[in-house]
Amino acid sequence: MKVLLELAVCSVIGTVALIAYGHVWDWVSVDNILFALISAMIMAIVLKASVAFEKYAANICLSQSTAPKIKRFFSSWFILIGSKVIAMGAIVLIFGEQVKFSGPVDGVLSFYATIISVVILESILYKSISKKEQAETVGA
Repeated sequence: MKVLLELAVCSVIGTVALIAYGHVWDWVSVDNILFALISAMIMAIVLKASVAFEKYAANICLSQSTAPKIKRFFSSWFILIGSKVIAMGAIVLIFGEQVKFSGPVDGVLSFYATIISVVILESILYKSISKKEQAETVGA
């Protein structure tokens, strides 16, 4: 249930980010809210799955005796960066020109800016919720 809630929150934040960027930034274009929502869901699923897989791969790399930290760095980099390329490819494949990321590096820069924004906003939201829960626990 927690995973579904996290996916829903990430999808809502992603939808808001896509719509906002679509209105204020020429490098992001989304035809309608439904396309923004589905794109945000794709980004959320790929983001959560890649983070979970990265943790799994990191544990495997760190348990090895030969250059564990180097292996962890490169496997984490490959998984986290590669997964975003997969998400962008899926969005382009599904929506074509209806959801478009343009600008430098064929839109990769604007796509990564969108993903990073979603991660930062989600982190801020969860930290504020955590602080509120801690304050309520202390005050009770």
